[in-house]
Amino acid sequence: MPLKNIIRFCGAYSKQNNGKPCRQPAMANGRCRMHGGKSFGPKTIEGKVRSARANYKHGLYTKEAVFERKKMRIMMNWRKKISDL
Repeated sequence: MPLKNIIRFCGAYSKQNNGKPCRQPAMANGRCRMHGGKSFGPKTIEGKVRSARANYKHGLYTKEAVFERKKMRIMMNWRKKISDL
């Protein structure tokens, strides 16, 4: 039996290689290590928590922060109106 019938190949098409399919051996998901495909993200609760913590930026647009800025803006406008009287 020829070897190419036993080994599954990746088959992802390339823009640089004249549109020919990739000939690397495939992993369990059907693509090679370079064309592994989209990650479906963490599955466990611990993994989801770790991912959320890693993606935390600054908290500028949380509901609490937006509410505090709105409250301060109202207070500043109120003080300005009082001082103009």
